[in-house]
Amino acid sequence: MTTTAYQFRNDPQQLVPLQQVLDPITRYDLAKIPIRAGWRVLDVGAGAGSITRHLADTVGPTGVVLAVDLDTGLLDPTDVIAVHQHDLRNGLDLPIAPGSLDLIHSRCVLEHLANRADLLAPMTTLLRPGGWLLLGEIVYSRALIHHAPTGADHHLIYQVIHAILDTLATGGTDLDWGDHTHAALLDLGMTHVHSRTRADTWTGGGPGCQLLADNARQLQDRLLRSDLNDTDLRRFGELMADPTVALRGYQYTSTLARKPELGHPLHRVPTGTRRSG
Repeated sequence: MTTTAYQFRNDPQQLVPLQQVLDPITRYDLAKIPIRAGWRVLDVGAGAGSITRHLADTVGPTGVVLAVDLDTGLLDPTDVIAVHQHDLRNGLDLPIAPGSLDLIHSRCVLEHLANRADLLAPMTTLLRPGGWLLLGEIVYSRALIHHAPTGADHHLIYQVIHAILDTLATGGTDLDWGDHTHAALLDLGMTHVHSRTRADTWTGGGPGCQLLADNARQLQDRLLRSDLNDTDLRRFGELMADPTVALRGYQYTSTLARKPELGHPLHRVPTGTRRSG
């Protein structure tokens, strides 16, 4: 199997602002699902665990939330939360019985994996008939800078954001994957498939710009191989803390889908899965 290295670390400097930016969107999407007490949920790529904890509160003490990540150092197991260290680049081989999950959630994970498309069918296999799948990814969009101190700063912000996106794409991140998820889930026979795309304004000093600054920090060595230098990246960090800066943040697409109920015309075994008996 072809594998690629993860391009970001589970660093609180990245994950905390990422959660602050995306958690309201994810909670809005999760509110569309009739989650009940006692549900069994899988959080794929749980990161620092904010959505894991939200799901645990939602399913209550009789439920189970399985949190999976390559780096589980920021995840805390509880009576409801079970933590599993697992490298998804090796597939979705987890100690979970097929058809036993009510909900699977994954955010900003699959786009980083070379085997992203191969993980969808196993996910649907783990869901019970009528179970739900919520996937979300950052997708490519042209940067829009609403305001910067000078014209040169405006150009620099635009240049660095696109250098970050280009560096991620060169390293194996598929920034179009979030736009392809909808069709892929329809091809797997999922129903109630709905996608939503959102991009909010980020202000210097806020969590979105903190996220951009950390992305540039983590990718600094590779960004310096482009047309950027240390002075550019230092100035970019200053601008991301400047409250007069305003820009359109990363575009985020979430897709919600449901596995067909038993007896539904679309209920079938996913391609590549053999029916027993």
